[in-house]
Amino acid sequence: MRLTHPSNAAQDCATALDQLHDRLLDMAVRALALPPEQFASAFAQLVANIELDFRFEERLMESFDCADAHLHREQHARMLAGLHHAAAALDQDDPVPAQRALSALREWLPFHIDTQDRHLLRAWLRTAKT
Repeated sequence: MRLTHPSNAAQDCATALDQLHDRLLDMAVRALALPPEQFASAFAQLVANIELDFRFEERLMESFDCADAHLHREQHARMLAGLHHAAAALDQDDPVPAQRALSALREWLPFHIDTQDRHLLRAWLRTAKT
C-alpha cells in the first residue's frame, strides 16, 4: 500500500500521501470505537480531513496533464457523496449510515491507494522527468 520511488521529490510526495492516508485510516478506526456521544464530532473531523487529502491529490493532478484525472476525481466524488449523505443522517441522530460509511472507507481507501494514487504518482514522475 506504500507509494515509493527513489527520487527525492517523488519520495517526499509519496511520504506525504502515505502519512495522510495512514492518518485517515487511523481516524476511521478510532471513530468506529468511540461512544455514541463522541462519534459525530470524530466523523465530522474525519470527513474534513478526507476533503483536505482529496484536494491535495487533485492539486497534484492539476500540476501536470494527468490523463486519468477525471477517473480519480470521480472516485473522490463518490466517496465524498456517501460521506456527506451519512453526515446528514448523523445530523438527524442516525449514526448507522456514518458507521457503515467508515467501514466502507476502511475497505475502499487501500484499494484506491493501490490503484488511483499509485497511478497518479507514476504519471507525475513521468512528467517530472521530461
